[in-house]
Amino acid sequence: MKVLASILTIVFVVLASISAYAQSVAMRGLRVDPAYFSRLYPNQSIEAIARRVVTQAKRAGANTLFLYAYSPLHGSFYRTTYPFTEVEEQMGEDNVFLEVYNTARAQGLKVVAVIPVNDFKKLWEEHPDWRSKMRNGLDYKPFARTHHLSAWHPAYRAWFRGYVHDLLQKFPDLYAIEAVEPTVDCFWTGEPDYNPVANAEFKRHYPQGLLGDANWFKFRAQGLTDLVAIMSKVAHEHRILSAVVHTWPAHANGRLMSSEQIRDQVGFDFDGTLNFVGPEKIDIIVGEFLWQQWAGEYGGSVFTPEWTRRASLDFVRFVAGRSLPILHVEISPWYGQDSMVQPTLQEFQRTLWAIRDLGYGIDVYDHSQIEDRSAWSVLSDWNH
Repeated sequence: MKVLASILTIVFVVLASISAYAQSVAMRGLRVDPAYFSRLYPNQSIEAIARRVVTQAKRAGANTLFLYAYSPLHGSFYRTTYPFTEVEEQMGEDNVFLEVYNTARAQGLKVVAVIPVNDFKKLWEEHPDWRSKMRNGLDYKPFARTHHLSAWHPAYRAWFRGYVHDLLQKFPDLYAIEAVEPTVDCFWTGEPDYNPVANAEFKRHYPQGLLGDANWFKFRAQGLTDLVAIMSKVAHEHRILSAVVHTWPAHANGRLMSSEQIRDQVGFDFDGTLNFVGPEKIDIIVGEFLWQQWAGEYGGSVFTPEWTRRASLDFVRFVAGRSLPILHVEISPWYGQDSMVQPTLQEFQRTLWAIRDLGYGIDVYDHSQIEDRSAWSVLSDWNH
């Protein structure tokens, strides 16, 4: 039976890749984070909120919702009793994910469940030995809101596998499940991860290696890559597509950094992730290209909405058919080392214009900011 199940999973992966490519050329995805619902829609029922969110998205031309399922800080937006998880106290207790999921599907929209990969506060609190560590043995804690787990810890991997399985059992008609911004090293300093289990695994793989050497950087990224592979494999067992989204950083001259640079700085390996085959294959890869981010970091005149087109084409060439590329843009402001850049509605429109004719799916962050800025009519330009 296990052999038959494996064969069926592989067949699904092949057929799913073909189907995903056919459908995603026209994908217009809007990111929806239920964490903002209480502020946006005070005193409204869960049913009314779901109807409003889905109706507005559909009217603007969205056919897919990237719906955040779990907040690393506050817990799930659906009811679950899976060990070491917590349910968000407002929208989660009201099962808002389920309500939006059902409402979207009833109106013909696909739903992608967006999840963290190595950032779960409750688990971090309950299992100190699973935490990402620095060389001095202290917890890696770049921000108060981050609670990173060690990707190489076998007990954490087993927990994560079960978590994905639990989620997909609850929502069997999801279009896909997406790993959001898998990251080991937030500040690109090389501080994490020196968890003792990760260190021991490194020495097993590289007996002559030194912690912090070139192989160590590849090794720490491999741990995160393995977590994405675990998610993808479980998704395919449930006949659901797998996806991952990540920022692709740029140099000051406008050129994208190499995959190797990102791997060694951030700990996420684009190339390694795209090279999955069989049940672990990633069906959809979403590249984030935020001109305002790099304009805020570097200043100057290189980064404009039109830069997004060049970056997107470079990304598609890099993917080279190994997965389905989706182009992610944002209306978000960015606070950088040079300045704060707040895209105007016209600049947001120009960003959409720059990529809408490329023949690839588009994903926009996010619903709450579109709502706050009354930008629904501008968003609809992604379809012209």
